[in-house]
Amino acid sequence: MKQTVRTALFPVLLVLVLLLSGCAQPNNSVSPESPASADGAKPAEAAGTEKVKLRMTTWSTADSYEMQKSVLDSYMKEHPNVDITFESVPDNYNEKLIAQFAIGDAPDIIMVGDTHIPIFSENGGLADLSAFVAGANGVDPGDFYEDIVNYGKYKDKLYAMPKDWTNMAILYNKKLFDEAQLPYPQAGWTWDELYQTAKSLTKTENGKTTQWGFKLPGTDQRRVQPLVLAYSDGIVSPDGSTYEGYMNSPGTVTALQWLSDAFHKDKIMPSSTDTDSFKGIDMFGAGKVAMDFNGRWPIEDYMKDSQLEFGTVPLPVGPNGANNFVFYGGWSIYEKSKHKEAAWDVIKYMTTRGGAEVFGDFGFVAYKPVAGEKGQATDVNYKSFTDDIPNTKIMPDTIDVDYPKSGKPAFTEALEKILLSETDVQQVLDEAAAAADKAKK
Repeated sequence: MKQTVRTALFPVLLVLVLLLSGCAQPNNSVSPESPASADGAKPAEAAGTEKVKLRMTTWSTADSYEMQKSVLDSYMKEHPNVDITFESVPDNYNEKLIAQFAIGDAPDIIMVGDTHIPIFSENGGLADLSAFVAGANGVDPGDFYEDIVNYGKYKDKLYAMPKDWTNMAILYNKKLFDEAQLPYPQAGWTWDELYQTAKSLTKTENGKTTQWGFKLPGTDQRRVQPLVLAYSDGIVSPDGSTYEGYMNSPGTVTALQWLSDAFHKDKIMPSSTDTDSFKGIDMFGAGKVAMDFNGRWPIEDYMKDSQLEFGTVPLPVGPNGANNFVFYGGWSIYEKSKHKEAAWDVIKYMTTRGGAEVFGDFGFVAYKPVAGEKGQATDVNYKSFTDDIPNTKIMPDTIDVDYPKSGKPAFTEALEKILLSETDVQQVLDEAAAAADKAKK
């Protein structure tokens, strides 16, 4: 992070430190010593009768927290000399961790999303895991989906190993396709073909839309990125330094004109007013939307619905080919942890068979031996997701560390303007690009 940014953040961090220091748990356990290890600490198994005490944190709550804790309990049962305190921090997760980094007392093992990694690593919070992966207690990189592992990288360093993930696919209602006498979509279809298909699936009665062809959360700036990348090189330069010429490029304008037309001209997607009227109702599951843009999350529930016949297909392609992205959860090691070797052993367990066999029942895992056993690459409802893994792209929030204050607010505002009413897309994006670059200075 730029020095000016760090200086500006210091008063905020100081306040957070004062708020948190009273309740922070001291990381005061004694680390065993071994010159053969990667960081000067023996693996937990070699620590004899002395307990190795680790702290571990997650933003998860309720069932998700209990599932993760069950895996840790299994680990501690197999490793009785390791004691792990598992902390759930559902609110202000980023801010609290950055404050703990500032006082040198963060948990040994940290759950991260891919958007956390640039911010945490720039604040000196995360250790590079490359040496652990390649070490004597390492893992075989070939056992993991490489494109998913890459989501744990920043500036060519590996800061996290994947817990679980999902990319996006198009879910389609077979019954509605059959009623319209339309063929089911196939891999390799285009965004223009999706548009025309959605027009054929949109129904109106007495001037009011009763069925929409497609649903894309248009104000969710991250979910719009595959459409943008299908027509452009993205909204920010590859080095993360500028938005001018990218956020307002001809390709980005084409992509967002597609979005504008879908909402305003042909009304093939429900507006915010439309979705609000169905609040609490799954519009795809209820047959009000023929095609949905979504991750794995609802698949299991849809499979249990005997009234819903659905299929999945990879995202469409554009002039720039196929593009997708990943929602990612992973595990990192605190840079100042006194127990990096022991922490790595836990992460290895959590991300290979020990954890993947549990997490793989509820989400996609990156550990291929378990992914194969769970049918991720063969199940008819999952295959569209795993087939699209090679088309995964890194998102702007992991390219520009300043994205939360520069590109994200500007692009989100642009999307809101475009979806609110028909407008000059080029002008809106010109203003957004200028605002994003100004915010970086």
